[in-house]
Amino acid sequence: MEKYKVMLVKLGDKDLLNRKSLVGFIFEPKFDGIRVLIYKEGNDIELVNRKGRDIIFKYPELLEIPRNINCKDCVLDAVLTILNKEGKPNHSSLQYREQLNHPLAINSKSRTVPATLFVFDILEKDDQTLVNKSLGERKRILGEIITNSPFISLASHTTNGKELWKQIQERELSGMIAKELSSIYEQGKRSWSWLNIQNINTTNTLIVGSTKNEEEKHFDSLILASYVPEKGEIIYVGTLKQGFNKKIKKKLKKLKTDKPALSEEERNKIKEEVTWIKPELIVEVKYQEMTKDKQLKEPSFIRLKFDKKPGDCLLLS
Repeated sequence: MEKYKVMLVKLGDKDLLNRKSLVGFIFEPKFDGIRVLIYKEGNDIELVNRKGRDIIFKYPELLEIPRNINCKDCVLDAVLTILNKEGKPNHSSLQYREQLNHPLAINSKSRTVPATLFVFDILEKDDQTLVNKSLGERKRILGEIITNSPFISLASHTTNGKELWKQIQERELSGMIAKELSSIYEQGKRSWSWLNIQNINTTNTLIVGSTKNEEEKHFDSLILASYVPEKGEIIYVGTLKQGFNKKIKKKLKKLKTDKPALSEEERNKIKEEVTWIKPELIVEVKYQEMTKDKQLKEPSFIRLKFDKKPGDCLLLS
């Protein structure tokens, strides 16, 4: 079975919903969670994240999903998430489960806070690659093989983007994805055929340093940075002062370095004394807006991201 790379989205805008040029698009709610490719071979399952790591051992409750996938072999594109009682993604529960490694703890949480897979695309079925077929055809094939259960479900979609947007705002969800029905699956690429329309501004950033409160003898903020693809460099995008916990602090201690990831020009933008950190930890933040000088206004912590690579922290605006 071929190994695939996920297709990525471009950043869209809610004003797109008023454009006639979006005829021929469908709209899906954006599920906050871990992007995975599901590899099914008979009754065997792999859940491969963006780092290429099989994480099925962390979610043993999902070992039963082959009975809900009605074909011999396939590769599916999905988001793994944990829902709260209101059916909304629970960031803290997912982050907690991602950090578990002991089998007893994993098995216990698999029963009390189970994960759900929302499947939205199919790349291969019974040894036939489907990436060059249109999204509309792939959706048709996908709909024929998935039987919904508490652990796996077809992601819903609609042609009425404005109505879905109203529902997303009412439920305070993070956004939706607009997808062109005629588009092929562009592996490993950010495509204008898939547009991320955000209800809440979020982005993935690198932690490259921390500052210390001398009076309280602990660091009180994190220095955030992002890659600028066209320049091929890392730039300072803001300082995170709230929301992170002791576990992050412990991880940062192991990543201290004397070699800052930022250039001298970028370092001069930071007024505080900084303890530099190797750019390996990724944190998702929400923010009010991005300023003209590429600074995130009032960023706040959402969660650590374990399924991303440092190179995924792109400044897209």
